[in-house]
Amino acid sequence: MHWLIAVHIAVVLFSVAMVLDKHLVVRMFPSSATFNVVFGLLQFIVAPAFLVTAVFTVGFDGGSGIPWAIATGLAWGFALSLFFAGLRLEEVSRAAPISASAPVFVALIAVVLFGESLTLFQWSAILAVVLGAALVSAQFDGWTPGIACGRALAMLVASAIFMSIGITASDQAVERMNVWAVQGFRSFSMGLTVIALTWRPSMHRQMLYTMRRGRAVGALFVTEGVIGPLAQLTFLMALTQGSVAVVTAVVSSGLPLLVLLLTIALSTKAWNVLNESLDRQTLGPKAFATALIVAGVATLAIV
Repeated sequence: MHWLIAVHIAVVLFSVAMVLDKHLVVRMFPSSATFNVVFGLLQFIVAPAFLVTAVFTVGFDGGSGIPWAIATGLAWGFALSLFFAGLRLEEVSRAAPISASAPVFVALIAVVLFGESLTLFQWSAILAVVLGAALVSAQFDGWTPGIACGRALAMLVASAIFMSIGITASDQAVERMNVWAVQGFRSFSMGLTVIALTWRPSMHRQMLYTMRRGRAVGALFVTEGVIGPLAQLTFLMALTQGSVAVVTAVVSSGLPLLVLLLTIALSTKAWNVLNESLDRQTLGPKAFATALIVAGVATLAIV
């Protein structure tokens, strides 16, 4: 599969999973912590599925990639724990652009750890992404801006930082090992991380109640047991052929736009699943901020 096809499939799958995650976290699970733990447990089903596929098809093809794959899972475990918590507090059309700022942190990691330099245009692009993330988080009272949810913003920015670490580790992992094995080890370490960060003994009763709700668990299985892992797999496939900067930029540019369109479609009177505000005062700044982030991320990859 050509990397451009793979990365566009990843964009669609990531966007659908993100919108479904919002509905699940807010409407179908009693708390983000409960959602996180069930998500983490689900990875212990997903991981063996990918590892068995690797064993009976292409093999591990390079054990040196295992530490990088585990590191990828650790970073994504932190990232998703924070993202799901922020998603419960914030609209998904605001959360998606903030998480899409991950390429900015990838670029900064490259500067700090690998001694790379950025051009004036790239620094301008980073500024555009930062301004876009600030604007998309703003809630306007007349002409006076304020932060829609400051705690959610902090969680989502921290999530984007960990995502950038996970993306950098993923690029190293797929250079050393095939994507099926990488995804298997990533899912396993990600599940362990999410559970370790979230599980508390006091959640026992809440967990029993949640596990009895077959509809919620089934919906999570479809979203994060099928759609999410396939999105990550196609992203890893794209990384094997394309530059990490360009592949990440395509995903980070396409995802907030598609999420915005999906939330508009799912917040209308005819089909109000997400119940996001569609008035001009809210939608205008949100669309402009998303465009700023998309333009900044694209510039980082091109210039």
